[in-house]
Amino acid sequence: MVTWITTYPGTKPVQNLTYVDVSHLEKLVEHIDMNNNRFNGIHMVKQFAWNISRSALETPAVRNLLVKEKFDAVITEWFFSDVEAGYAATLQVPWIQLSGMVLHLHLEYLIDTVRSVPAIPSMGNDFDIPMNLWQRIRNSISYLFFTYYTVSDQSSKDNYETYFGPIASARGVPLPPFSEALHNISVLLVNQHSSFAAAQPTPPNVIDIAGYHIDETVPPLPKDLQDLLDSSPQGVVYFSMGSVVKSASFPEQTRVDLIKMFAELPYTVLWKFEEEMSGLPKNLHIRPWMPQSSILSHPNVKVFITHGGLLSTLESLNFGVPVIAMPVFGDQPTNARRSVRAGHALMVDLKGPDVAKNLKIALIEMLNNDKYYNRAKYISKIFRNRPVSNKKLIQHYVELAIESKGAYHLRSKSLLYSWYQLWMLDQLAVLLLALYIVLRVIKKVVSLFRKKENVGKGKKEKRN
Repeated sequence: MVTWITTYPGTKPVQNLTYVDVSHLEKLVEHIDMNNNRFNGIHMVKQFAWNISRSALETPAVRNLLVKEKFDAVITEWFFSDVEAGYAATLQVPWIQLSGMVLHLHLEYLIDTVRSVPAIPSMGNDFDIPMNLWQRIRNSISYLFFTYYTVSDQSSKDNYETYFGPIASARGVPLPPFSEALHNISVLLVNQHSSFAAAQPTPPNVIDIAGYHIDETVPPLPKDLQDLLDSSPQGVVYFSMGSVVKSASFPEQTRVDLIKMFAELPYTVLWKFEEEMSGLPKNLHIRPWMPQSSILSHPNVKVFITHGGLLSTLESLNFGVPVIAMPVFGDQPTNARRSVRAGHALMVDLKGPDVAKNLKIALIEMLNNDKYYNRAKYISKIFRNRPVSNKKLIQHYVELAIESKGAYHLRSKSLLYSWYQLWMLDQLAVLLLALYIVLRVIKKVVSLFRKKENVGKGKKEKRN
């Protein structure tokens, strides 16, 4: 039996599945202003994430199940918030953490000791690998800032105690210290794959499941879309800014310029647009929702214009469609630049008055140069070449966490040591102390020999 807290509860009953409706959280997303430069900052993103976490915890149905129900495991998604550690801590069950992003410094910190700094650029540091000296210095500085921010930030701890303290009391269980609950992760499911993100050493309980959201059997397209794509042998351009950023929030002039630009293309254009528009050119078709995977799987789709979100990026890799990325916030710029470096993408700045002009230049380049298409197909082959499906992989590790009561045999033993022990500073201190003692002994022995020599010289002088 699975209980799912979701903003998109199904309309049809599913056996062994209970929905907890938190669709009111969508209102928080509606308030995002993509033209606000401040939203790009980490503080704004963390505040946005906390608002989601807080609103979910304040939902009566969520609090009710946390107080009254029993479960075998908890799966939460990490999105710039650590408060969710309280779910498993109060329910006293294994915690399975799901990351919709690739592995980054904070996830490393949660599951293991941070090992990537010397070799892997951190989030926001879009460097080539291997990094040169100055890039590695910048990467180390980023890590120091991350460490300071993590150690000094008390808000997650305070919110954890404020929201989960009463729930633990109601269940009659002690609330573990936040530092203990935070690292008590049985399995970390990470939305990454070595065809996209750099490979790095991780403990056995870190499992790559990139593309887990993509159905193994792609659902068929609705008949109207199927007919439209089938009748577009010249090619289809698909445009979607994802579920958080709305195309309808584009500035009016940008919207007008894009429509005019699309009308000049000899291709069919599908645009996920959330509002109705009239007077559109014949080759431009809009829908408030698009079956993205089904569209990208169609052989006539030549280019995917995207915000660079990881889910969309991975879907493009899965189906081998080159992308033009117009990132907005979060990990989108990093995903976009990584795709550009991989050779299957171009990047266009969404800010400024020349968005449509720059997008047209990128479209002409990509649609007239086979290297992007060929590269996308090559990476897609690597991405899809796996011995076990994500579905089986996830099922296996969820069941393992439950059956082994926490999968402790898979966890990194680094978490059993303090930071100074991992850096071997205590060993260095012992070594320095030993060297100091040896030097003191040598100095003492030398001093004694010199003293005896001086005494011997004094006696000879008296005899003479």
